[in-house]
Amino acid sequence: MGDADKSVFGGLPPPRASDVLFGGEPKDWHLNACISHWHETGYAYKAGFRKAAFELTSKMCERPVDQDLIVYPIVYLYRHHIELVLKDVVRMALDLQGKSMTPAQERKLGSHDLLSLWTMARPMLEPVCEIVGSEPLPSEDLNGVDSYMSQINAHDPRGESFRYARTRDSKRTLGPVLKLINIRTFATGMEKLADYLEGIESWFAQLIDARNEAYGE
Repeated sequence: MGDADKSVFGGLPPPRASDVLFGGEPKDWHLNACISHWHETGYAYKAGFRKAAFELTSKMCERPVDQDLIVYPIVYLYRHHIELVLKDVVRMALDLQGKSMTPAQERKLGSHDLLSLWTMARPMLEPVCEIVGSEPLPSEDLNGVDSYMSQINAHDPRGESFRYARTRDSKRTLGPVLKLINIRTFATGMEKLADYLEGIESWFAQLIDARNEAYGE
């Protein structure tokens, strides 16, 4: 046990109080990640979760090893990205309509239920289209989003099923019905969903910027 560079549990050195977890490394500068404190800091969170999911999926498709383990973070990362985008879509839709968020909407926005968030966001889309003189979004597109949200909620209604194996009362978070997930198929669908919702978000952001510029806000 005299080897200070080897843990009693494995080959890696054990943790030391002198170890610094957060901060930059001059010798390893290309891996120094900048934490955003300027502009729209929420973008880095949203984009980061999607990017991480995509990179994990790409590596898995190139070399399908340990897919039974990696599937959990992939599903969670994509799901959380969608949740963050949906919440911003709701906020911007209310802004464009000149409305304040009600206490009930605030509570719903604090949840992790994708179907509930989408149910709140969807009715706000057409009024925004009317305000800016645009055609409503195609119903077949929105029906497709409905289906995706329902499918996700069927297995993960609270954003916990792919983070935790069991609930607080020790019940399994995933039911016995779900037995297989094809990672490529799932990721392809989630990329489509992310693209569509990000398209709405980006359009709303442009509308807000144009309005603010026109009124000097």
